[in-house]
Amino acid sequence: MSGSVFVKKITEFSNTYHGPFVTKIYAFDEISSTNAKLRSLAIQGADEGTVVIAQTQRKGRGRFDRVWQSPKGGVYLSLLLRPKAPLEKTSLLTYVAALAVTHTIRSFNLPARIKWPNDVLVHQKKIAGILLESETRDAHVSYVIVGIGVNLNTNLAHLKADVRTNATSVQQEHGFPIDYDEFLTTFLHQFDHFYRLFSLGRSDQIIDAWKQQSDTLGKRIKIQTMNDMIQGTAVDVDESGFLLLKTAEGTTVRVTSGDCTVIDES
Repeated sequence: MSGSVFVKKITEFSNTYHGPFVTKIYAFDEISSTNAKLRSLAIQGADEGTVVIAQTQRKGRGRFDRVWQSPKGGVYLSLLLRPKAPLEKTSLLTYVAALAVTHTIRSFNLPARIKWPNDVLVHQKKIAGILLESETRDAHVSYVIVGIGVNLNTNLAHLKADVRTNATSVQQEHGFPIDYDEFLTTFLHQFDHFYRLFSLGRSDQIIDAWKQQSDTLGKRIKIQTMNDMIQGTAVDVDESGFLLLKTAEGTTVRVTSGDCTVIDES
């Protein structure tokens, strides 16, 4: 850990923040990956509520090991969970994270929506991404790491051209920079709210809230899974948060993960 301005700022933040979820915050000016660092802390026995925050990441990752570009100005953090819920319910933690991010961005008067499974959009452009990684032992969850990347005050010119075309930031949408501490405080409170619902077993409330913010339901989409391409209309999600896709043949397919592309807006 360095003595940079950023680290000092986050250290001051952690000393004054009084939210119920956070137990300890580790701050870094630059790091390979917040998820990777938090995984090592989790293996060492770190408590639930441990958070790793970085100003930049050298090897930020998205789903399927894609690169998540992490220039200065973004919010890059990972949260450690040790849920006591059944293993089959942990898929809902993606919804918990997406709702926390979406509600935070919406609190800054932007119409954020959730694209299944783990992207947050504003005006159909990606503004945030989520990556969950977990460790299970004997069919029980040892820990879950929730990685969050938000384009807050990100200068889009610092993103690669192919990414920049479909990306936006909170600053880009507003035309002025957003206070980092205010955004972080709001997010942590929102995360605590939805994670508390999860811990209390109120999956129906989480799913209902997700449906209200969904940018996917009702649309014709195609999903590239690890083994196949599935096409149809996104009609619902089940009690575990898996997407239900109705195909042209009239069958309903339960999709657990994959890359989602909208075919049209009907």
